[in-house]
Amino acid sequence: MNPMNPFQVVKTNWSRGDTREVECGRLERQEGVEYDSYRRVYLADKREWVVTGQVFKDGTKYYILECVE
Repeated sequence: MNPMNPFQVVKTNWSRGDTREVECGRLERQEGVEYDSYRRVYLADKREWVVTGQVFKDGTKYYILECVE
């Protein structure tokens, strides 16, 4: 896994309102991402992300993250 792209996505330019799916285990282990518990945001790709939902694919849980800043 590339540490500069912790979520293995092709897109590298993010804007407010963009969303992405991330395997929940990666967020829980904080692989390539930091969590600010005071503001309840994840910090990745020089942006802030909040969890807005979840989906299950092939028995794996994914969080839907939305770029907030």
